[in-house]
Amino acid sequence: MQIAHLRTVLLPFLSLSTQFLVLAPAAGEQTFRSDEWITECSNGTSDCSITVPFWQTQGDRGGSFALVVMLQTGNIGIVGKPLPIKAVLRIDKNPPIECRETPYCIFPSAQAIAAVRQLKVGSLILIDVFTAKGTFSFSLTAKGYRAGIAKIQAWGYRLPID
Repeated sequence: MQIAHLRTVLLPFLSLSTQFLVLAPAAGEQTFRSDEWITECSNGTSDCSITVPFWQTQGDRGGSFALVVMLQTGNIGIVGKPLPIKAVLRIDKNPPIECRETPYCIFPSAQAIAAVRQLKVGSLILIDVFTAKGTFSFSLTAKGYRAGIAKIQAWGYRLPID
């Protein structure tokens, strides 16, 4: 069931980026999973991403989403179904950041880069996703993200955003 949720959430994001996110490691790709967080890097480049799927089911009103961090560019996006109209991301007690793009909610670059740095030391992630069907609120831990960063460094990749 989780794999179906992940595929539903990540497929729209594929057209947005040049990196191909897949569940099984492709040739020339390294994959690591910690908690629900999925870390992927393409061999021979510093093209790495860390993704965490999250979902809620409340009767007939459900939502399935993913927070995607593209480490090469520092972009952060929230994708999913129903389509996000707006999303708010808060890491620990740092000021929240907001995106209002549709159908892919990509956070403004300067704020996203600051959030990437906050994720490296943060512990609590709060996400509110606003859709035409309603608002979905989530809380996640950043433990799997930090484990993904450590694995990327162990693989020998250089992170452009530090």
